[in-house]
Amino acid sequence: MNTETVMKTNINVKKNRKKRFPTSQAVIYLLLTFIAFLTVVPILFMIFISFKSNSQILGNFWGLPDPWMFGNYVKAFHGIWPFVLNTIAYTAVACLFIIILASVSGYVFAKKQFPGKEGIFILFLAMMMVPGLLTLIPSYVLHDQLGLTNTPWAIILQHVAGGQIFGIFLCRSFMNSLPNSLFESARIDGANEMTVFFKIVVPLSTPILATVVVMQSVGIYNDYIWPLLVIRDSAIQVVSVGLTLFASEFGTTGTGISYAGYAISSIPLLITFIFGMKYYIQGMTQGALKM
Repeated sequence: MNTETVMKTNINVKKNRKKRFPTSQAVIYLLLTFIAFLTVVPILFMIFISFKSNSQILGNFWGLPDPWMFGNYVKAFHGIWPFVLNTIAYTAVACLFIIILASVSGYVFAKKQFPGKEGIFILFLAMMMVPGLLTLIPSYVLHDQLGLTNTPWAIILQHVAGGQIFGIFLCRSFMNSLPNSLFESARIDGANEMTVFFKIVVPLSTPILATVVVMQSVGIYNDYIWPLLVIRDSAIQVVSVGLTLFASEFGTTGTGISYAGYAISSIPLLITFIFGMKYYIQGMTQGALKM
């Protein structure tokens, strides 16, 4: 075949592709647009309602705010900011302990050999299969006997104990994909285990550690049942429970203010996703779920 024939063949193939392309792609785009619409609509309603007074909500529910009640956000901020700060502090401390334990344990399970390693790891996986509600009462009794109820440590230690299991699973799976020759070269150059871990393992595992932080942050920040059970003092309560307390203060007369509180409380999670999504995607696509 000469060059002219090949070019004509390529042009015909491209034309055929263009003829088949629009119909299938249009269906996919319409489906994705519909799913995105269903996802975004509740968020938009929350934002619009947060700028309305109660009379606007009852009289013109589907319309835009007129006027826009920016004062709702001022009242909501003063009401919920202590709960938001408490939750951010608990989440940060818990995630710090989780990534320390998960990274060290994941490295040991991935790159070290010791008797019973696979059996112990299977037990860890089995613990992931146990629903949290089944251990709710025993966990409460344990924390109460240790004197941890109605303290921040009741929330922090509970999430560290539960969150590190899934973190170990992700870290071990990710670190298995790291080449052994890299560690052997470092040891030949005189690096000890601490140097290997902090200079090689941790930097290379940044995507999966970020994945663990993002996933655990969402779980800790949104947890409702456990804080409601172990925390009685509203001064140290988390935002998920604090929002119910805040909304009950206004009742049905302050719906817009309550929705403004919901919108403000979601900002920390949005910031976490904005700054962590890049590493989150890398961690999930570079061996996070490989065994």
